[in-house]
This record gives sequence, structure tokens and C-alpha cells, in this order.
Amino acid sequence: MNVEPAMPEASSCEDVIVESEQRYKRLLASVTDYVYTVTIENGQPVSTFHGPGCEAVTGYTSEEFETDQTLWYRMILEEDRPAVLEQVNHILKGEIPPPVEHRIRHKNGSVRWIRNTSVPRKDSQGRLIAYDGLVYDITPQKEAEAQLKHAYRELAANEEALKRTLEELKRAHQQLKETQLELIQAAKLESVGALAAGVAHEVKNPLQTILMGLDYLAPNLPPGNENIALVLTDMREAVTRANTIIRGLLQLSADRDFELKLEDLNLAVKRALRLTNAQTIAAKVSVVRKLDSHPLKVRIDRAKIEQVFINLFMNALQAMSPGGTLTVSTCSGRLGETVKLSDGPFRNFMGEKVVVAEVQDTGPGISEANLPKIFDPFFTTKPVGVGTGLGLSVVKKILDLHNAAIEIRNAPTGGVVATLVFREG
Repeated sequence: MNVEPAMPEASSCEDVIVESEQRYKRLLASVTDYVYTVTIENGQPVSTFHGPGCEAVTGYTSEEFETDQTLWYRMILEEDRPAVLEQVNHILKGEIPPPVEHRIRHKNGSVRWIRNTSVPRKDSQGRLIAYDGLVYDITPQKEAEAQLKHAYRELAANEEALKRTLEELKRAHQQLKETQLELIQAAKLESVGALAAGVAHEVKNPLQTILMGLDYLAPNLPPGNENIALVLTDMREAVTRANTIIRGLLQLSADRDFELKLEDLNLAVKRALRLTNAQTIAAKVSVVRKLDSHPLKVRIDRAKIEQVFINLFMNALQAMSPGGTLTVSTCSGRLGETVKLSDGPFRNFMGEKVVVAEVQDTGPGISEANLPKIFDPFFTTKPVGVGTGLGLSVVKKILDLHNAAIEIRNAPTGGVVATLVFREG
């Protein structure tokens, strides 16, 4: 016997449909995307339908959007509205515009980011009758993007700070090296000075005795013996050279009891030039003076500073060939502002009012290998008998006692430049 299957009751089918619709609505309400449709008549929007997912994104229901047709526009942040209107204008022209990202004000007052994608819908005659859109909540991505940008900015700032720190470390390291060299130089001068005081006094008296003996023997030589006279002359020259070394040692070991007075540095320079005038003429060297027209007041022992300039002038004269030029210049100002000098040996004077003197020659210069040694006691590049190697050591000692500084370098155009810096007043 054939039995036909029982048909479900109509009411149960309706329940299934209702349940499916409700599940669909719950699903749409749970997603962060929603669709909307704008109806167009005569080229103008007349109504807008927002899908149920709009509540999850905006906080407003479909019914609220339907009741208030301008709500969608008012919730856009004012500065983002031009971009949205431009998208709408493209749609009304029948074009497919690119997605636009903009901010909206959520019903709870928070700001959310959305991506709005719209496409036109046309009838069979190609007339625009509506456009459909998809709204996607991109707030989490934008927040992550903002955090990433902030992290990048912090990273860039940290990188810049690290670069500055490295530069400061390099400068500090360079200053430390320079300070160490200065300490080493000071230790050399101190040790030689301590030794010099004792040695000089021990040697000075025998030298005087030898000189007295030579003075006694010279008028009592047997007649006709020129060899003896030549030997005595050589002995006298040797004793005189030894005496010069002794005087240099005594100057190097001189105590700190200087008679400091407020003096015009220009006067000390002029007197030193007068005292070396005979040697300048003999060396056939011309002198160029570029002294400041105003008095340059510094606290110095003028005799000692004159000795400094005499030593520098003599070094320059001995370094030059006939026809060379000795240039002496002075000026004053604030170091680092009106006066520009390297901050190596003069870094402790930066920002202060200073008086500067420069002595420049046109000689062959100093080899780079010898530059670091020039202030070492007894170091000299001069031929035997021309210098003792104490001149620049004495210069450095005198300037240290005046809290002044000196730098000796090769000039770019040739020759040597000695720069002296004193604190003004």
C-alpha cells in the first residue's frame, strides 16, 4: 500500500522562516560591516536604507537612519566631509570612485574610522537609479597604524638622540685625549724643571771656574803658538753654549712668583720686535705688523711675555730663508663669536673675552710627526749649536703660569703659525 508522506503544518514552516530571519538579523548585527543603499531620482538622492549592521558600527539603528535622512552626514567629522562629498559627486556622475576612509562620531561620542566603498546601480537605459555601499569599521587598524607611527617617531627620536650622544661621546673622548696629552706634557715639564734646578746650580759654578781660567790663560799664552789660542777659543765657545743651556734650565725651573700687572700686550710685542731687530736685519726678513689699534689689556709679567715673543721670533727667523716674512698680529674679542679659533687647545676659553696674538713665518713648516713633540724639553730640529731645544718648553711653561694657552700649527699657505690666547683684563 502506498502511503504519501505527511506534509508539515503551515505554522511550523512559518516558525522556521521567522527563526531564520531573526538569526540573519543577529548575524548582520554582529559584524563590523554593513551595507547601505541610496535611491536616486532625477539625479538626486531621495532616500537611504542602512543595513542592520549599522548599529554595530555607528551605534544608530536602521530605523534611526531612516527617520533622520541627514544623520549619516552629520556624524562625519567636519574636516572629513569634503572627501565624502567628492565620493558622492563621482557616484552621481555614474563613475566608480575609489574607497574613502574617514572618521565618524559614534552614538556614544567616540570617534571611529570607517572605509566606505560605493558602486553605482543603473537601469536598462543606463540611467543612475541608486548606488550601493559597503561600510567597514577600520578603527582597530587605524589605531594600530597610529601606534606604529608613534613608535616610528619615538624610534627616530631615539635614533637622533643616540646620534647626538655618540657625537658628544666622540667630542668627550677627543677632549679626554687632548687633556691626557696636556697632562703628559705638564708632567714632562714638571719633571725636567725639578731636575733642572739642581743640575743647573751644580754645573753653573764649574763653568764659571772654567771661564775664569780661560780669562787668566788668554793673555799669558806663549807667543807664536796659534794652536793653543784656537783651543782656548773653542773652549770658550763650548762653555758659552753650556751657559746658554743652563740659563734655559733655570728659566724652565723658575718659580711661580711672577709680577703680574695689567699691561698692554701690544707694547710687549713691540719691545720684543725691537730687541730682535738686529737678528731680523741679519736674516734679511721683512716684518709685517697687524697690531690692534686699541690697547689690549691683560694681566702679565711683561718681561716674561717679552721673552715668550723673543723666543717665537727667533724660531721664525731661524726657520726662514732670506726674503721671508714674519707677520705679527693681535686682536681681541669673545672667543667663539667675534674671534674664531679651533676649540682644541682653547676650549677652556670659549665664550670668554680674550686677547689673541699670532706669529706667522714663511718657512718650510714642521713635519706632522714632529708637531706633537715641539714642547718637549730638549727636542729640536735645528742643527747642532743653533738651539738647545728649550725655547718652546720655556714658552709653554711661562704661558701655563699666566693661565694662557698656545697652539703651534702649520699654515695652509706654508710656514708655521703660533697662536697665543690670554684672558682679557
